[in-house]
Amino acid sequence: MATGQKVLSAAAGNLKRTHLELGGKAPVIVLDDADVEAVVSGVRTFGFYNAGQDCTAACRLYAGTAVYEKLVADLTSAVRSLKVGRRRRPASRWVR
Repeated sequence: MATGQKVLSAAAGNLKRTHLELGGKAPVIVLDDADVEAVVSGVRTFGFYNAGQDCTAACRLYAGTAVYEKLVADLTSAVRSLKVGRRRRPASRWVR
């Protein structure tokens, strides 16, 4: 905490935008009756927000056996659609 406080204090002196990752590991528990489409959408968005460097990033998934295969297939497809690189840079490549 002390290091994070020092970084934030230094950034505040000249109004730098600051985002501190403090080490959370947010699990996602997917039950067998879950709406897989909604889960995939949420994990795609919040698992990779800020390059995944967020204490609330969805970074661990636990899925029931009835939804596991569909969840893996759908999430794999959704994540492959993410672009990496600068947002406005045409040379950004697709994740494969």
